Amino acid sequence: MKISLAPRRNCAGQFMAEAAIGLALMTFVWIVFTYALFLGNNQTRTVMAARYAAWYQGANKGTMPTAGQVDQYFFYQTGISTVKSATPETVSSFVPPFIPKGISKLFDLSDGTAANGPFKVNVTFGVQSASASSPFPFDLLNAKVPFMPDSTLSGVLSVQSSCQWDGVADNWSSADTVLKVVWNALKNLVSGFF
Repeated sequence: MKISLAPRRNCAGQFMAEAAIGLALMTFVWIVFTYALFLGNNQTRTVMAARYAAWYQGANKGTMPTAGQVDQYFFYQTGISTVKSATPETVSSFVPPFIPKGISKLFDLSDGTAANGPFKVNVTFGVQSASASSPFPFDLLNAKVPFMPDSTLSGVLSVQSSCQWDGVADNWSSADTVLKVVWNALKNLVSGFF
C-alpha cells in the first residue's frame, strides 16, 4: 500500500458527501437520544409525583394538589404537567363476578365519607403537540435534519403515571367511626340480596 501525500482531487466530493451524511446522522441520533433520556427521566418523576399527589389527597381529606405544587417538587420545567383525579379501584372490583355484589361490597370497609378515600391520581408530563413554541426538548422534534427521516415522534409526547392511596385521615380511632363502618357493611350485605 502506497501512501500519497499529494491531494487527490477526484475524491474530495465523496469525502464531503460522507461527512455531510455522517454529521446529519449524528445530529439525528443526538436529538432522538436526548429526547428518549428526557422522557425516561420524567417517567420516573411522574411515578413519584403521582404517589405524592395521592398521599396528599388522602392526608388532606380529599384536597387535590395543584400542578404547580407537583412541578415544584418533582419537575425541572413548570407548566407542562397535569394532575387529575381518577376513579379508585376498590377491593370488591377484584372479586369474581359470580359472588353477589352485597357480599363483595363487604370487603370495601369504609365509613361512607368520600373525603376519607381511597384516592387515585393521574400525573401526566408532556405536551399535546410538538410545535415551534414548545419548550425544550419538545421543540427539537420539529428539526428537519438533512438526509434523515422526520424526527417528530407524535405518539410519544408525554408520559403518565397513576397511584392510589387510602385515606390517611381515616384511622377509625373512635367507636362512632367503627359503628359507621359496621353499619355500612351490613347495609351493603342486605342490599346485595334484594
